[in-house]
Amino acid sequence: MAANPTPSGRALAGCNFVAQDQIWKDHVHHEEVASKSWPNQWGFLTTKYEDLVKDDFQKKDESQKADLKSLMQVKPVTPIEEYIHVEPSNKPVPKTTAQAIGWRSAEKTHQLEKSN
Repeated sequence: MAANPTPSGRALAGCNFVAQDQIWKDHVHHEEVASKSWPNQWGFLTTKYEDLVKDDFQKKDESQKADLKSLMQVKPVTPIEEYIHVEPSNKPVPKTTAQAIGWRSAEKTHQLEKSN
């Protein structure tokens, strides 16, 4: 039986300490650069929303608020009898549910379609 040869070079994981150190230095360098440039690029995310939009909206004075209150008042409710009129039927109410389908719309005065 042949003995397994010991791995060397690239086959040996983690043996290139110089390359690993350079990779670590690059990571640290990119993190430092990003931490210095972050406030210029993304610093607006740390400010309050009110501070960002305070110039976009005008301040409302008390007279404008009073006008809004008058607009928000609810009008009195109109009784339903004023705009819906139900006329009595000249036929008796059907005895079965099958007869109830369309029993009023068959008459000319109770048709649902518009007449020309």
